[in-house]
Amino acid sequence: MSVAMITGGGSWMSLWAARRLMEDGWQVELFDIDADAMAKVMADLGKSNQANSHELDVTRIDNVRAAVAGIVERYGSLDALVNVAGITNWAAGGRKDFLDTSPDEWDRLLAGNLKGMLNCCHSVIPQMRKQKGGSIVSMAASRGLRGGPGAAVYSTAKAAIILFTQMVSTELGPYGIRVNSIAPGNTDSRWKAELPERSSDQASPLGRATSPEDVGNAIAFLVSDRASHITGTCMDVSGGTTLH
Repeated sequence: MSVAMITGGGSWMSLWAARRLMEDGWQVELFDIDADAMAKVMADLGKSNQANSHELDVTRIDNVRAAVAGIVERYGSLDALVNVAGITNWAAGGRKDFLDTSPDEWDRLLAGNLKGMLNCCHSVIPQMRKQKGGSIVSMAASRGLRGGPGAAVYSTAKAAIILFTQMVSTELGPYGIRVNSIAPGNTDSRWKAELPERSSDQASPLGRATSPEDVGNAIAFLVSDRASHITGTCMDVSGGTTLH
């Protein structure tokens, strides 16, 4: 059985990714700093021995390394890392011109979006190199492809994920490890549902906003053998709203 580690496991995107992977026969280990959000995802997944949940702060590399070691000890391998954990502009003070932001806000956005992803990749790559295979998928954003007003630092963090994906894919290809990223459109999420004014209402050429299910389907595809010759790419899952 293939084993996947999903960070930001309390999100709706992770819920749908877990569902699709479980349907494909994967063992899914979900990690999140928010225990309440994680409990809701586990309840939605239903009782299954294919999914487990754990608390984790991805900005603390020692904790990430311990989580990875625990997976390898339990299952003997780690076949996919899915980096969904991140922090939005709204959680770090809202959209503002760069000069109106503070170094504390920069640190929160860079740590939650970029450093956490780096910690997780740095922790899983040794095992994937040892087993000569694996897949890493990291969540970027449409803002990482073309930026946007009031989102200078957030856009920078997400753009860095895309470029990191491209660069590290060239290092890991000889070990049979594929590395890709995803740029979702404005996707419905748990925190937006609690703040209706932040709902995802941007129409796309396809006539609807990006859904968490759309993103989950993309994740499941990229980690699967169906994407065996895809690496170093950023998959645009915006429904055509991000023209870059």
